[in-house]
Amino acid sequence: MSFSQISSCGTSTAISVPCMFSTDGKDDFDVNSSKNTENILDIVAKADISVLWRDNNSDSKGVAERVPYVSYKNPDTNPICDEECRDEGMLDGLQEYIDGQKQDVLIVLHQMGSHGPAYSKRYPVEFEKFTPSCQTSELSMCTSEEIVNAYDNTILYTDYFLSKVISLLKHNTPKYETSMIYVSDHGESLGENNVYLHGMPYMFAPEAQIHVPLIVWAGASSDVDIPKTRTLKDIPNSHDALAQTILSILEVESDVALSPTPALLKRKSVIW
Repeated sequence: MSFSQISSCGTSTAISVPCMFSTDGKDDFDVNSSKNTENILDIVAKADISVLWRDNNSDSKGVAERVPYVSYKNPDTNPICDEECRDEGMLDGLQEYIDGQKQDVLIVLHQMGSHGPAYSKRYPVEFEKFTPSCQTSELSMCTSEEIVNAYDNTILYTDYFLSKVISLLKHNTPKYETSMIYVSDHGESLGENNVYLHGMPYMFAPEAQIHVPLIVWAGASSDVDIPKTRTLKDIPNSHDALAQTILSILEVESDVALSPTPALLKRKSVIW
């Protein structure tokens, strides 16, 4: 299920990732103090839930400082590397990790995804379906069509990666109440009004940089009520909803005040 009206906390990974997992919400978030402030992963870990952060991007931007963290940016940990290490490598050994847990589990997979400007490096050669595509990080050397095609190839690879995540969750559905939330940390400008990439000041940023995808998948054993949740998919919402959603899915009670936000999901057993 895809949500159509989600806004990001920021326009860059350095801001959006810590903000997404903050208890403060966008309006009160301070990136300078966030590394020393308890976040949602810290709260979940205190509730005796296994938390694991696997990263194939730059890093967790301080979010995973106090929980188990593994980088998949090199062949020592990531078995699927060619021109660069691939997101699907983060799934290596993940079933064995799950099998070794005796409590609930929260796993964060931080993708390289569609991060520019070198879009053509973000996917294996077999995902070169949209052509001609831009093969350089110097976007000024490419046509608009080539840039968009390269970006679309990254989306195709992300679709494949998410299908593998869902297959893993389906395998575990008989034992666990499985669910997946996929959300981008920021959007990307692909030449609209001659603007490219991301990172513009939020108040001036075009919609392309702050309008982000959010997808929810829930297994048959999950408490997520998919038919009722579909009624929320077109309601304007933001990254601020992620903190409350994580706590609710994991049934974690906390006295930490969270930023007020519309509900992102509805559960089968209770009214949200």
